[in-house]
Amino acid sequence: MRQWQRGLLVIGLAGLLLGMGVHYGAVEEDHWPYPEADEIAGQPAEHIGEELFLFGTVTAVDADAETATIRVAASPESISITVQSFDRAAQSGGTVQVLGELTDERTVDADRVVVVNDSGGAEWYKYGVSVIGAIVVLIAFFRYWRIDTDSWSFGVRHDG
Repeated sequence: MRQWQRGLLVIGLAGLLLGMGVHYGAVEEDHWPYPEADEIAGQPAEHIGEELFLFGTVTAVDADAETATIRVAASPESISITVQSFDRAAQSGGTVQVLGELTDERTVDADRVVVVNDSGGAEWYKYGVSVIGAIVVLIAFFRYWRIDTDSWSFGVRHDG
């Protein structure tokens, strides 16, 4: 394969990648059927009876009544929403995901609640595993392939 053919192939693949990104951005709303927090904050009455998927920070929990109040980030300011059927052990300041129906302007009847506890080591673990994975992939790749500096291409190792 000639240099210009490789260049054309790289440009074509980069264009395909860019086109897929633009297409996904154009149809993203079709893949997310839930109203955004900004829409709920601005016009909550229009979304009563709709199913919501919210992320929020727990501000208060009433275990006896199985309710919790969460703070959901919206624009221009965050909103407080009461979550009914809150059957999870969560502490104030914890992060939760709530799937349920908006029953009135600031109340959600939860079908499912997931508690997302942030841990201090989660970010270091994520980066550490990524670095180890990249090193393993590079070792495996260069065990069977070598860089031919004459033609600036990869060639099969005969000793691998």
